[in-house]
Amino acid sequence: MINQNAFELSMEQQFQLHCLQQEFQSLDRDGVVEQLLDAMQQIMGRDNLIRDLMKKSLS
Repeated sequence: MINQNAFELSMEQQFQLHCLQQEFQSLDRDGVVEQLLDAMQQIMGRDNLIRDLMKKSLS
């Protein structure tokens, strides 16, 4: 069963999110899109790493 608290952000993560929000307010549309695409690429890379680690731990 999944722990629902795992989806809540820590205080540090909330602060980082707030800082990013302030930074993005000053960017134009293209800058925001570039940052979003970079974040998505990082998330996908992390997903791949987790998937690979899970496969290795099960074999």
